[in-house]
Amino acid sequence: MSRETTINGIGLHSGDFVSLTLKPAKANSGIVFIKNGVKIPAYITYAKSFEFSTTIEDLGEKVQTIEHLMASLYFLGIDNLIIEINGDEVPILDGSANEFINLIKKAGIKTLREEKVYAVLEKDIYVYDGDKFIEAFVSDEPIFSFEAKYNNQIIGNKKFTFNQFKDNYNLVSPARTYCFYEEVEALRNLGLAKGGSLENAVVFKEETVLNPEGLRFDDEPVRHKLLDLIGDLYLLGYPLIGNIYSFKGGHALNAKFVRKLIEEKAFSLKKASEISLKKNVKVA
Repeated sequence: MSRETTINGIGLHSGDFVSLTLKPAKANSGIVFIKNGVKIPAYITYAKSFEFSTTIEDLGEKVQTIEHLMASLYFLGIDNLIIEINGDEVPILDGSANEFINLIKKAGIKTLREEKVYAVLEKDIYVYDGDKFIEAFVSDEPIFSFEAKYNNQIIGNKKFTFNQFKDNYNLVSPARTYCFYEEVEALRNLGLAKGGSLENAVVFKEETVLNPEGLRFDDEPVRHKLLDLIGDLYLLGYPLIGNIYSFKGGHALNAKFVRKLIEEKAFSLKKASEISLKKNVKVA
């Protein structure tokens, strides 16, 4: 980033008002959250909880619901950043990545002299959890697909695919988080969704969308699940080049997949100049 910027809002699950400040960082320092003086790298080792969001934690300090911000940083190609936060949860804003992206672009993005490093998938990897799974195949492009399977007729059985090198990220970034009206009370009994509203989430009641403006895309929930996947995968520490397909996956399975990538030594780190990038990145 060119200069620091502050983002304010409420946490989706905590309902607390939160302020976070994004600050430029040196090359090769990575993305690091700082809370109460404790540095928590945005890296899979620190991912500890996946109950309806992804939480990183260290030395008793935690930061919840980081996935939308992480996806925003991925889309914008930001590898190094300091994120100071005064609460337990990243603000939900409008429930998508859009507002993060707009605020970061307004602050300015600075290109550092060091070459960008990619994690290039070298072998196929699979992780499963019942009927849910993630498959990854070697590819020279970063391709992400999510397929949903719901009894709900609006969401239904739909699939969406995004290629970071070819597609405009605004095909994914505006997609908002969602829930079912019938689940809201149960979530709040668990101490979750305290900050949720029609201003920051799509709410389905049976076969109806309660938000007066409706959906941003016919398949908005599927695109949002893809947004979550992309944000969680950035906990690898590097942008991943491979063909990734998730069927009904969620935060816990995403984390399991990232850990397996590391355990299986399934990727190699390569500078941009070392790989053939068929890159035509389109941004909004």
